[in-house]
Amino acid sequence: MKRFFSVAFCVTMVFAAGCSQAPQGDAIDALPKAHRAWLDAGAKNQDLLYVSNGNAEVTVYRYWQQQLVGVLTDFTEPKGICTDANQNVYIADYAARQIVEYAHGGTKPIAKFDDSPDSPYSCWVDRASGNLAVANDDGTSAQGNIAIWSAASGIRTTYTDSAITSFQFCAFDDHGNLLATNGSVDYRNTTMFAWLPKGGAKLINVRVPQPNPSYRKWYSVLGIQWDGKYFVIDDYDAMYRESLIHGQVYYVGTTEAYAEESSGQGPVGFYTPPDASQATQVVQGMGSEESYSSVDYWKYPAGGGDPIAQITHAIDKPFGVAVSLKK
Repeated sequence: MKRFFSVAFCVTMVFAAGCSQAPQGDAIDALPKAHRAWLDAGAKNQDLLYVSNGNAEVTVYRYWQQQLVGVLTDFTEPKGICTDANQNVYIADYAARQIVEYAHGGTKPIAKFDDSPDSPYSCWVDRASGNLAVANDDGTSAQGNIAIWSAASGIRTTYTDSAITSFQFCAFDDHGNLLATNGSVDYRNTTMFAWLPKGGAKLINVRVPQPNPSYRKWYSVLGIQWDGKYFVIDDYDAMYRESLIHGQVYYVGTTEAYAEESSGQGPVGFYTPPDASQATQVVQGMGSEESYSSVDYWKYPAGGGDPIAQITHAIDKPFGVAVSLKK
């Protein structure tokens, strides 16, 4: 891949001209660097991109400028990230067994959802009802589940599936239907899908078709998202759009997003303009065997080979990404 995307790369965060800076002051300076959470004062007025990293930090960028404007800390193992209709940001902290909610551009949690004894892998919020859905994958022999907090309140309901022992990803469509999967558990197991109809009492297994009818298995599913019109199955270097109608899933189209020197590490995030019904750009955390890490941007649904923009600054083995729009 040609690395020609120069994106606000600061040599030092504090002194480089034109780059974002952490808040100044004796109180902030006295804190250990590893425990500082900061965001530029003007971040609330920007479209923001949130990225969960392998170093247990969530880095925050101005979406259009790809410029670091903040870091959220005090996580144990942040995984999937999602947003709600108010552009609040939810971060699944896998090892801490909780989901942490932040206001757009905020540095302190406004709510925490106790997911114990389960471990949250990813999340999604129904924009209409406010229901928060979490895919739980303990990485053990324990039964995984989909947990839903009604209107993101303290009321938690769990749904299990005897055919799926672990859940990694889930998403709501605009009608309140949920599609979930065990993802890419390992190559010895079959990736499976289940849906929960709006108001339904149980998960129902469904077959999700691939573009090539000769393929019988999904092997590298890295996420399920909703792009405003279709469910999107993120599978290694391509995104497959699927339509779910009355429990039947139909293949619609493919968006290729392939980076020559790296591959996707986790679920994608979509940028959807406020006046549009479908996403126009997609971002994903990328990595390689040489430990090269980045977050790449592509046009959507056009996709293509080389990304149209890229972030490398403060990216460390990225996983979850989500776009939070300015209000």
